[in-house]
Amino acid sequence: MDLFRNGSFRQRKLRVTLLLGSPEQKFDNNGNNTVIIENMRVSAQIFVGGGNIAPTSQIVIYGLSQPVMDRVARIKWNTDAAKLNFVRLEALNNDAYSILFEGMISFATPNFAGAPNVSLTIKATTAAQHQILPVPPISKMGDVDVATLISQICQKMGMEFENNDVTAKISNPYLCETSLEQIKKICQAADIDLAIEANKVAIKNKGKGRKIKVPVISPSTGLIGYPMLDLSGIKFQCLYDPEIKFHGICEIQDSVITPANGQWVIYGLTHHLESEIPNGKWFCQVSATRIGEIKVK
Repeated sequence: MDLFRNGSFRQRKLRVTLLLGSPEQKFDNNGNNTVIIENMRVSAQIFVGGGNIAPTSQIVIYGLSQPVMDRVARIKWNTDAAKLNFVRLEALNNDAYSILFEGMISFATPNFAGAPNVSLTIKATTAAQHQILPVPPISKMGDVDVATLISQICQKMGMEFENNDVTAKISNPYLCETSLEQIKKICQAADIDLAIEANKVAIKNKGKGRKIKVPVISPSTGLIGYPMLDLSGIKFQCLYDPEIKFHGICEIQDSVITPANGQWVIYGLTHHLESEIPNGKWFCQVSATRIGEIKVK
């Protein structure tokens, strides 16, 4: 638990779900291919933006049993079975868990150097299967509505779609390779921004923010230290807030750095979260730009 500014305590917990995608792989003799990890020491970093098409993560879990680690770690990345292994990370917020990250496991390696405090380090990427598995090409004649086309691709991927006032059209598209590569090329052709979340694809117009809830960040609600202004906009740290989203808008209030106050579009985001660790990390690093000032990459 951690003491907040108002004197109250709030419990900070992380929950991890591991899923073995191959039908031949099970965690136990009862045929379970899923394990849910709670009330254990976990340290996680989630990286969003920074030139990556989808979020990536590094999740370190302590105290797992040998059989669980063996099932996850022994499958190599370059096999078809390994491409299906899945991890979900949830954070406890306001007495309810919300999904912070989910994706396909690229590497999972055990570390016995600190035995008996052994750990498993997992590296994963959201929607990785849609970045590596080829799909049939898409060919359209004439002008095509971008939002409609991306929505159709998302349906095939099994992902949600969020359109933030995008009305652009592209002409005579021919799209091949993977599903995410198709979406990426559509966004490049239409000159719009793309955001990938746990199970969602979102698009928006350049210089605008997503039409989602705007979190207010101030010294009394979680702003840590002082925002730093730079040529791209602003960088700051704050307590973890699930409403802080990539390509979403955030609003800084009551900072002594007066130019930092106002609304910003987030173009880079890193979450640092730890549970069951004394004085564990529970904050975000945010990079953002003024609305409409520059094109957000």
